[in-house]
Amino acid sequence: MKYLSILLLFVGAAGCHESGTRHAADANAADSALYSDIIRPVTDSIQRFPENDALYYRRALLLFNTNPQLAQADFEKAASLQPSNTDYWAGAGEAALVVNNYAKAASSFEKALAIAPGYTYLQYRLATAMIENKQYGPADSIAGVLAKSKDARDKAFYLKARMAEDRQDTAAAIQHLTTAVQAAGNQAEFEAVMELGDLLRSRKESRAVDYYQQAWRMDTTNAGPLYEAGQAQETYLNNPEHALATYRQCIIADPGFEPAYLAIGKIYRGKRDWKQAYTYFNLAAKAAPTDAWAYYYRAESQEQQGNKAMAIDDYAKATSFKKDFKEAREALQRLKP
Repeated sequence: MKYLSILLLFVGAAGCHESGTRHAADANAADSALYSDIIRPVTDSIQRFPENDALYYRRALLLFNTNPQLAQADFEKAASLQPSNTDYWAGAGEAALVVNNYAKAASSFEKALAIAPGYTYLQYRLATAMIENKQYGPADSIAGVLAKSKDARDKAFYLKARMAEDRQDTAAAIQHLTTAVQAAGNQAEFEAVMELGDLLRSRKESRAVDYYQQAWRMDTTNAGPLYEAGQAQETYLNNPEHALATYRQCIIADPGFEPAYLAIGKIYRGKRDWKQAYTYFNLAAKAAPTDAWAYYYRAESQEQQGNKAMAIDDYAKATSFKKDFKEAREALQRLKP
């Protein structure tokens, strides 16, 4: 059915082109994608050379990020015209993964591997598709093969960790992810390091902070990992001073990262240091001017410092951005004469 829809589209487009009656107003969504400014030259070339596999592959690459379903059809078309090309089948598999067609993804990766047996990346992607399709036995067999390889040992344990998580075996998932990250060394995947931090944090282990900080070192413009480290330090590690330092590091990494301002403000709020709390809640409101909670906390800080009029104004702003904001409405009723 995927072939049918895209092939009919080609036929219809060709007919319209010949008659000169093609109009953007009556084009459907697929037509719009295939005839966008960037894609149209390739589509026009395909109409002239409908048996040219390279043209379908080129268009698939252009479509992949914005319209993976159409990209999948083009990869498959290219593969049908040139079945011995590994890249065509691999592309079809990647696109099928994106659109959650896991059985088709596995089939495409298997065809790619038939052409390039022993290609570890394709084995890894095939096992990924199998895990998504709940085919754990074959996926585990592939992971066992990859674990013995020189260049994909880390990916073997990524796969094993994913299967352990699906079984809700957190201890095994942590063990496998730790092995994977260690095996990858400087090439560890950011998502894997973050996932390991999250799993350790779910078990309230202090090592979570180390992995969040490792993830941040992989992308020092991303404040997210530092924020998660601060959350761990503040909550179950009960170390608010370390958390404050980490949250401030977040702000250095990304001055517009509002959660860090809120987190610092809440720590000072807990200490009833209302002047400092106000400073950070004010910065939070400036960083995220539609966040009702930023205005609520800023209003509370103003109220505690005796600035009733300013507090009323901020509580009102909070209710304007969160219509069912019970706490803010109660505060307004308490303060208004």
